[in-house]
Amino acid sequence: MYKKISSLWISLLMSLIIFCGEIHVGAYLGINWGRMATQKFVPSMVVDLLLQNGIPELRLFQPSLHVLDAFAETNIGLIITLQENFLKNTVEQKQIDDYIHERVKVYSEKGVKFRYVYVGNEPFTKSLYMKKQFNGTIRFLNMTRVALDKFNLPDIKATTPHFTDVLTNVSKPSEGDFREDIKGKMLGFLDSINKTGAPFIIHMFPIYTVYRYGFDVDFAFFDNKSKFKIVDGNNTYTNLFTFIYDTLVSALARAGYGDMEIVVGQIGWPTDGYVSASEQNAERFHRGLLKYIAKKEGTPLRPNRDIDMYLLGLTDENMVVTDYGPYQRHWGIYKHDGVPKYKIDFTLQDRDVKPSIAKGTVRMPNRWCVFDGKTDHNETLVLQDYDFACEKSDCTAFGSGATCDHLSFTEKVSYAYNMLYQMGNQDMRKCKLLGAKMTTNNPSTPDCDFPIEILTAEVVDGGSGLTKKY
Repeated sequence: MYKKISSLWISLLMSLIIFCGEIHVGAYLGINWGRMATQKFVPSMVVDLLLQNGIPELRLFQPSLHVLDAFAETNIGLIITLQENFLKNTVEQKQIDDYIHERVKVYSEKGVKFRYVYVGNEPFTKSLYMKKQFNGTIRFLNMTRVALDKFNLPDIKATTPHFTDVLTNVSKPSEGDFREDIKGKMLGFLDSINKTGAPFIIHMFPIYTVYRYGFDVDFAFFDNKSKFKIVDGNNTYTNLFTFIYDTLVSALARAGYGDMEIVVGQIGWPTDGYVSASEQNAERFHRGLLKYIAKKEGTPLRPNRDIDMYLLGLTDENMVVTDYGPYQRHWGIYKHDGVPKYKIDFTLQDRDVKPSIAKGTVRMPNRWCVFDGKTDHNETLVLQDYDFACEKSDCTAFGSGATCDHLSFTEKVSYAYNMLYQMGNQDMRKCKLLGAKMTTNNPSTPDCDFPIEILTAEVVDGGSGLTKKY
C-alpha cells in the first residue's frame, strides 16, 4: 500500500494545504529525516505524514533512489547530502557529475523539487567523531556547483552546514567571531558560497549550548521563566536562540558578509537521554519557537525578518553517534511506531494538537526479553552480558536525568536485554544472555518504557553509491 501514494491522494492533500493558506510567506519550516535506526518508516509513509501535517520541506540524510522516487510530484522541497564517505573517495569532477546526474538531474525531471545540496556535514566541528577536520570542503563545494550548472540546475544551491561550535565562546552576541583555528578555511568557504548566493546553514542544539555556556536552562525556552537575560548595548536577549543567531550574524559581519542569508538547518529539543530532555520540555520548546517564528520579528541584529529553519527531527534514531550526548538518539517528534510524542502545530497557528499518526506501521508481538533477577548468577558475567547488550543496542535512556536513570540493577539489565532483542527484530537468539527469559508481561515502569519495535523492510544504503552511469 505504501509503495506509491496515488496521484489523486497527493493532489487532494496539496489542494487542502493550499486552500488553508500558505504556511509561509517568504520563509519556510522544514524537518530533518534521518534513518539511522533499526526500525524505519517507509518513504511513502513519510510523504504521507509531511502532506497531512503541512510540512513543505525535508532534509534527507540518506538520499537512496527508492526514497527519492517517493517524493516525485509531491511539491515537497528536498535537501540531499553528499556524505563524507562519498567525498573522501572522490578524486575527479566526473564522480560528482555522475552523482548529481543520478540523484538530482534525473529526479528533477521526475518532478522532485530540490532546494539545496549539502556538501559534507559540519566539517569544522570540534566533535570527537570528526577527529580531524574534513579537508577539501571548498573544492568539493565548487565541484558540486560546476555539476549543477552543467545540468542546468541554477536554482539548486550548494552549501555546507556547520555546528555552533565554529563560533567562539562569547558573553555577548556583538562579540561573535569564528574560531581562530578554522578562520582561514571559513573565510574561503564564505567567499565560495557568497559568489553563488548560497546561504550559511547553522545547526543549533539549544540543550547542548545552554549547559555548555552555564546559562540557566530556562534561557533555552522562549517562555523564559527565569530572570536570566543578556544585555548587549541597546539589545536585550531573553532566549538562547536569538543569542546564538545574532552571535553568528556578528561573526559573518566581522568576516565581511553581514548580509549573508542564514538558514537554521537543525534545531529541536530531545525527549530523553539527558537532564531536562523530556517530552514536556520538547513540547514547550517547540511551541515557543514556532510562535516566535510565526510573528516574523527577527532578532535584535536582524529585525522584522523571516527565519527559515528545519526542525530536528522526524523520528528517533537509535543507531546515530552520540558525540554530544545520549540525547542525540532522541530528537524525534515521532516514536518509532509512528505515534507523535507531544503536541506541535507545524502550520504555525499555535493550535493545541498532536500531529497526524503515521499509518501502516506494524507493531511486533507483545514479547519482552528480561533478566530473571536470580542472585545465584555470576555477577561479573551478568555485567559482561549487560555491557554487551548496551553496546550492541541503545541504552541512552540511562543517561543522567533520563527516563530510565532511576532503575534498579535488575531492571537495567532487563532493559538492556530487551533493547538488544527488540532491535534485533525479536530474534530469539538475541535473548540467549545470562539469566535472560521471555515474558509477555510488560516490564515498563511509570517513567521508563520498555519498547516494542515495529517491523521494517527498509535498508539504509547511505545514498552515496552510484548505481549507473549516464
